[in-house]
Amino acid sequence: MLLYLAAGTAEKPKLDDRLRSACVDYHFARPFPAGLPKAPEGVMLLGGDLTARRTAEIGEECARRGLTAALAGFGHSPALETARFCDGLLRRGVQPILTENAWQPACGAEMLISTALSAGSLRARLEEALSRCPDLCLDLERLCRSFPLPCPDGEGEELSPRELASFLQKGAKASYSEALGCKSFTAQVKGETRLILFDDRETLCRKLLLAAALGIRRSFLLYPEWSSDDASAAADAAGKIPAIQG
Repeated sequence: MLLYLAAGTAEKPKLDDRLRSACVDYHFARPFPAGLPKAPEGVMLLGGDLTARRTAEIGEECARRGLTAALAGFGHSPALETARFCDGLLRRGVQPILTENAWQPACGAEMLISTALSAGSLRARLEEALSRCPDLCLDLERLCRSFPLPCPDGEGEELSPRELASFLQKGAKASYSEALGCKSFTAQVKGETRLILFDDRETLCRKLLLAAALGIRRSFLLYPEWSSDDASAAADAAGKIPAIQG
């Protein structure tokens, strides 16, 4: 399993030897940062609206730093521009990775899909995505949200780590949802019953086990949403699964 910790170079998270880096300092609309260190087998993460005009520059930067892939599609991604972007990178020996919204059939890119769900089945979602793109990557997004009951729109609200910790310290009993791949409990908030969904190290490692079972070989964690210690625990879990070694 290839595990990447996505962070800016200024943040300088402690990087376990088993982890690779995904640098978030790149943006389509800004000059690329100069003099960044080599990061063998790392990934360039590009913010902003996707454009193919910078594929030559991306290829040169990847060659200089030893990066093997470029992740994009977080802004506007016109279909024709996206196709040109992917083709330009592949010609330069750089693997494109696109978010689910930007990805399109036969573009040659791997597809990045979030594992944070508030309804349905994570396994079913990943299996459906694999049917569209066999080269799937996981965004191990850390879920921490509060939902009213009932919640027909499935949206909910962000819950801070401090708020979550407060609920747990006050005795909230969390249970693991096999379908969602996260933990949950109910709580009273201002006289309203709320459903709290969240991820922790245990759910992170369980998601990696599921990824291994489905043959998914590349996963991303965002720092500091996930700490360096969390990422190391994920590397421990991945290293214990013979099927995903290599």
